[in-house]
Amino acid sequence: MERFLPFNYNEPMRRPGIPDIIIFLIYISAIAVSALAAGGGNDVLEVDADGREYAYSLSENGLYDFEGPLGTTVIEIKDGRARIVSSPCPNGTCMKAGWSSTLCCLPNKIIAVSTASGDVDAISG
Repeated sequence: MERFLPFNYNEPMRRPGIPDIIIFLIYISAIAVSALAAGGGNDVLEVDADGREYAYSLSENGLYDFEGPLGTTVIEIKDGRARIVSSPCPNGTCMKAGWSSTLCCLPNKIIAVSTASGDVDAISG
């Protein structure tokens, strides 16, 4: 019984043609334009702390305390990055995650996400 394979592996691979190259250049151009339109990347940290929302600039270094049902979670912003420094959660997985664009301490109901500044209505702090 012959198995169905999506490709014939016995034939040599064909070289890319003009249409392939044009599609590739359009794809690369779209990536470059979207990167330029983003304005340099993630520069705001949006934090949801037990139903309360905050936003902080990633360009300003600092330590920020957030109250949750278990206690205080501390988030550090430094050099455009963010991490959870301390949290009262039982296993400490959120602190072990290190620097990240998405921070979560689920037991203490703290979630933080880096976004482009154009996506934020207001900045607190």
